Amino acid sequence: MCIFIILFIVLAVAAVMDVCFDKIYNEWICLAVMSGLSYSVWRDGTEGLMMALISMTVPVMLLYPLFMVNCLGAGDIKLLASVGCFLSVKETIICLGISFFIGAFFSFFKMLAEKNFLQRFCYLVCYFRDVAGSGEWKIYGEDETDGKGRKKDKIHFALPVFLGVVIYKGGLFR
Repeated sequence: MCIFIILFIVLAVAAVMDVCFDKIYNEWICLAVMSGLSYSVWRDGTEGLMMALISMTVPVMLLYPLFMVNCLGAGDIKLLASVGCFLSVKETIICLGISFFIGAFFSFFKMLAEKNFLQRFCYLVCYFRDVAGSGEWKIYGEDETDGKGRKKDKIHFALPVFLGVVIYKGGLFR
């Protein structure tokens, strides 16, 4: 139980970093990974280390395409990989799914609040049409930055990751 408190603290701090600084610092991710791997080795030895490494790899493999088209940041993927150090592969995938559901919920309400739901939906449809027409992937939202290279209409995904893990490991979803 104590290890999940550590995981919740790691994710809460990462969510605050993401919201306040628009990034999750690598030093914090490294601390999370070292904590998770140490716990896995302490709990199950070499086998625990191997399972943790596999659980870390799953989010990276699943989410890398989203990173390549700029739909998800590297810090978010590294944060989800660090979650894998603490959880099994199955739990990591479930938490990932819950996180994406929460992220979609946040995005929907952000679009409603900003009154740009139709505009965002049209942009998405045009993006898929362009990709399908050209046969090549392009960066999503590259023409929609705030002048400093940051996406205008993004959500901070570390918060949905935090909430997804809390909901799952907290027992609200089993």
